[in-house]
Amino acid sequence: MPFPRVVRDEALVRSHRRCCVCHEFGGRSVNVHHIVQEADSGPNTIENAICLCLRCHAEAGHFNPRHSMGTKYSPDELRLHRDQWWTHCQSHPDEPRGLFLEVHFKARSRNADAHKYRLIVNYTNTLKEAHNGWKVQIFIPAFVPVEVGDFDKYDTSVDDARYTMLETQSAERVFPGATIEVVPNMNHFFIEYEVNNANYDRVLSAGNVMWKFFTSNAPVIEGEKPIAELQEF
Repeated sequence: MPFPRVVRDEALVRSHRRCCVCHEFGGRSVNVHHIVQEADSGPNTIENAICLCLRCHAEAGHFNPRHSMGTKYSPDELRLHRDQWWTHCQSHPDEPRGLFLEVHFKARSRNADAHKYRLIVNYTNTLKEAHNGWKVQIFIPAFVPVEVGDFDKYDTSVDDARYTMLETQSAERVFPGATIEVVPNMNHFFIEYEVNNANYDRVLSAGNVMWKFFTSNAPVIEGEKPIAELQEF
């Protein structure tokens, strides 16, 4: 049986609708997960509940002991993550709860040797005040070929790894509740990257797409996502 609604609501509010492991804002995509599964007699109580994003939920709930790659999340570790995050949320009640970028991709072209994708990034202002302009920086590992439209392009390094940094900014006023396309899929304004036979193994094993989003009156939003999750080669 699922958690009672009152338990789900309490877990969501305590977590600020963020993942208790990676702290990414989940919005409608957050899950309330059983720390000890119902099949193992885990109760439907707040003490057994943890909020997880889709990625962390999949990793916590699917581990094959017969092919044990990586390190399994234990119930004790999940409780520690949850308690640490709930303590943080309780001590920061005024912390903005919806500051996040929605980062995904769209296939542009495919053949046997190479696939091209467009990076799509949307931002929603969940604050009570408008932003007077914004700036975004996208970091893509240098081994991934990138083409852009209306983005400034720089070579840089992060933790001694080579990256391509793509930057743009706007004086656009973003009102509360408004969603804007920070990186759209347009003819003149886009980020396009390629996964091919030469870089496929590196895409699967190393490197994240990272981002920083700046506004006039909110904390900088920083995040990252494995390139492997931004392709379907």
